[in-house]
Amino acid sequence: MRRPLRRTSSTRRLNATLFSVAIAMCLILARLVQLQGVDASRYRYLSQHERGKLITEHIPAVRGEIVSSDGTVLAMTVRTDTVYADPTQIVSPATPAGVAAKLTGLLRMTQSAIVAKLEHPSSPAYVVLKSGVVASTADAIARLNLPGIAMQPTYQRAYPNHDLAAPLVGFVNTNPGSGVMTGEAGLEEQYNPLLAGKPGTEVYQAGVSGLPIPGTQSAIRPVVSAGSLRLTIRADIQWKAEQECALEVAASKARTCTVVVMEPRTGQILAFAQYPTYDPASVATLASTTDVAVQNMFAPGSTAKVITAAAAFQDAGLTPLSSYVVPDSFMWHRAWYHDAESHPTQRYTIAGIIAHSLNDGMVQVADHVTPAEQYKMFRTFGIGSPSGLNLPGEAPGILAPPAQWTGGNRNTRYQISFGQSVAVTAIQMASVYATIANNGVRVTPSIVAGHTTGKGRYVPAPKPASRRVTSAKTAAELMAVLEQVPVTYNQAGESWGMIPGYTVAAKTGTAQEPGKNWYGSSFIGIAPASSAGLVVAVNVQDPRRGSYFGIDVAGPVFNAVMKFALATMKIPPDGGRVPYVPLTAP
Repeated sequence: MRRPLRRTSSTRRLNATLFSVAIAMCLILARLVQLQGVDASRYRYLSQHERGKLITEHIPAVRGEIVSSDGTVLAMTVRTDTVYADPTQIVSPATPAGVAAKLTGLLRMTQSAIVAKLEHPSSPAYVVLKSGVVASTADAIARLNLPGIAMQPTYQRAYPNHDLAAPLVGFVNTNPGSGVMTGEAGLEEQYNPLLAGKPGTEVYQAGVSGLPIPGTQSAIRPVVSAGSLRLTIRADIQWKAEQECALEVAASKARTCTVVVMEPRTGQILAFAQYPTYDPASVATLASTTDVAVQNMFAPGSTAKVITAAAAFQDAGLTPLSSYVVPDSFMWHRAWYHDAESHPTQRYTIAGIIAHSLNDGMVQVADHVTPAEQYKMFRTFGIGSPSGLNLPGEAPGILAPPAQWTGGNRNTRYQISFGQSVAVTAIQMASVYATIANNGVRVTPSIVAGHTTGKGRYVPAPKPASRRVTSAKTAAELMAVLEQVPVTYNQAGESWGMIPGYTVAAKTGTAQEPGKNWYGSSFIGIAPASSAGLVVAVNVQDPRRGSYFGIDVAGPVFNAVMKFALATMKIPPDGGRVPYVPLTAP
C-alpha cells in the first residue's frame, strides 16, 4: 500500500529557492567580475583585434636650420616623399602598365621597373615605388589622382653649400622607423636639443586596410617646434679659407691644414676652416668627420715664444730690449739646443730673438722666469684647457704642471719656451694672439651668435666671458715685437707677412711633432696691428713637398686669407707704419 505524499514545509521550500537564487547570483556576479575586472584587458584586446589594430604614427618635428652670420644656409631640412602603391586598388579599367606609363617620367624609372614592382609587391597591398622624391614631384603625382598610388611625406637633412664648414656643422643620422634626426657631430650634435625639437605622435584605430576606422577617436601628442642656430661664421671668408687650405695641401702634399679667423675684441670666429673635409650628406667614415681645429693637437713651435716672453716682461721685469749673446747652438743646463738655421754668434734683444725665431735665445730668457710663473702664463692664455667653444670632442691641449717638469736633457722649462713639450689646438693659438691684440684681455672664443626659438623669437648668445691675461703694457710690448717679424722676413725675400697699407704683427712656427716623423708649420698674424682688426691663424701638418718652414708653407695661406678677410670686412688700412725696435745690441 503506497504511502500518501506529504507536502513539505513552505518555509523549507522558500529557503531552498532563495539559496538556489543566491548561488546563481553569486555565479553571475563572479562571472561579471571575471569579464569586467580580471579578464577585461584581454577581452578589450580581443575586441580591438577583431575590429583592427592601434596604429602609432610618429610626426617628426622639422629640424631647425644652421645659418652663417650673413644668412647663408649651412644646414636645413627639406621635405621628401615616399611614393608607394596598393596593387589591389588598381582595378579595371586601370592597369599596372597604364599607371606605370604615367609615373615613369616623374619617378625617373622605366615603365617595366614600375610594373615589376606592382606585379610583385613586398606585401599584397603595399610596395614602395621610390623614396626621397622631392616635394614638387610628389605634388605632381598627387594631382594625377592615380588609383592605388599614394605618398608618405618624409624629411631629409640638406646642406645647400655642400661641404662648406662641414666639420664645424657636423651631420645627422635619421631613425628609419620614426624619421627623427639626431646630430652626430659638430654643432648638429652640440645643439641637438634645440635643432631637433620634439616629435609628436598620433595613435588611431585602423581597420584591416590600415586606414583609420571612421568614428573612432585618436590620441595626438603635438610636435614641439625646433629652433634654429645663427653662427658668427662669415660664409665668404669661410669659403676663401677652405679654398686656400685645399690649395696648400695639394701644393705641399700635407696631411691637414687649418685656418681660424677671429675678431680679438669680440672673440667671434669668422672662419673655422680645414682640409681635408667631407660631405655631411654622405659621411663615409666617422674618422673623416674630425674637427681638426679643436680636436687635433700639435706642438706650437715658435708661435708659443710670445707666452714665455709675456712672463718675462710681466713677472721678471725684462723688456723687448733686454739682450743675450746667442750662438746657433750651445749646451744649456746639460742639454744641447740649436737654431733652425746657422747664424753667427751675436747679441740679440728679445725683440730680435723673437723676430729671428732663435731657440738658443729663448732658453736664456726662460731662465729669468720661474717655472710657476711660466706655467701660470701658459694656463692663463688658455693652454691646457678647452677654449670655451664647447664643441664635441674638443681637446684641452697638453701642458704638464711644473712638478712634472724633469731636469737633465728633458728640461721642460726650456723646451716649452720655444713651443716643444707642449701641445695645443688651432683655436687655442688663435686665442693667444687675439689676447695680445686685445691689450692683454682674453675674450672667450665664440662661434654661435644666437638662436631662434621654436616660436620664432631670436635670442642673442650671452656675452662671452673675458679676463685680463697680461697688462696693457706687456701686450703693447709684444705687439711692437711681433710687428718686426714680417719686416725681418721681407728683408730676406719672404714677403708673406706683408700686406700693402696695413701693419701686420705676426709670428711663424716650425715644430717637430713628438712621436711623429713630420713637422708642423704655422703662421699667425694680426692686421691691422694698430687697431687689432683680425687674427688669422694657419697650421699645416706634415708638408712633404718642398720646404716645411712656417713662413714658406703657412705664410701663403695667411697672406691670401688675411687680404680677403680685410676686404670683406671693409677694414680700412692703417698706413703700414712699423715702430722701430732694435733687434740686436752692441
